[in-house]
Amino acid sequence: MLSGLDNGFNYLFDEYEAPMTIQNVLPYNPLINENQMKKALAENDGVQFSHTFGEQIGGQLKAGFVMTDAFEDFYDDNSRKNHGFPEFWATRALKI
Repeated sequence: MLSGLDNGFNYLFDEYEAPMTIQNVLPYNPLINENQMKKALAENDGVQFSHTFGEQIGGQLKAGFVMTDAFEDFYDDNSRKNHGFPEFWATRALKI
């Protein structure tokens, strides 16, 4: 199985412009946080959620997958240069 995952950092910030300040707490869940839902609807973003490392990676392992590779990635070169942290993870796993 190949899996592309958002590590949640994208949900911490409303704007990716300096200076970056944390606007949200994780996990990001508009069904629980009324302000997040209002913003999502106002910006026509759809309802999105963040998930913890345990939910994403732990869920794969609990389902019987064995990780065979993993890497981190950046949204784009500007993200790498300006923010310095990878926003995404990818895993490769085999079902045993």
